[in-house]
Amino acid sequence: MIKKISIALLLMLFISSAAEAQTPKVEVFNIDKGKVEKSVTMTPVLQDEAQKSVKSMTGIFKKVSPIPKTGYLVKVPLDPAVPVKATGIDVLTSEVIIVISEEQKPILMIFDNENRAFFFEFSHDITKLKKELNL
Repeated sequence: MIKKISIALLLMLFISSAAEAQTPKVEVFNIDKGKVEKSVTMTPVLQDEAQKSVKSMTGIFKKVSPIPKTGYLVKVPLDPAVPVKATGIDVLTSEVIIVISEEQKPILMIFDNENRAFFFEFSHDITKLKKELNL
């Protein structure tokens, strides 16, 4: 229950900040601080890294708690939208949230058409994305 409330609060933060932006922005939410720490204008490198991450999905994240206690949630808008077809989900997604933490491998958070969150493991190395965002 607490996890669902936490995810809902995180989503509200991302949605409210997205409504303010006119140009696509990549947002970095610091889990430790509980706030959006950076808002960076979308670059082709960030777009490419996010798309490669989605295309390299290997399966559903199976742990009970997908959101770690420390780390970052990086929301990246996708333009053009990317099709996601996996167990339990078949959508065209226009944004992805990459969960980055020292506690676990990075995972993807993707929402279906009913705004249900799905968490996926992926194989793409995000070193370039982290460097671009100074994480």
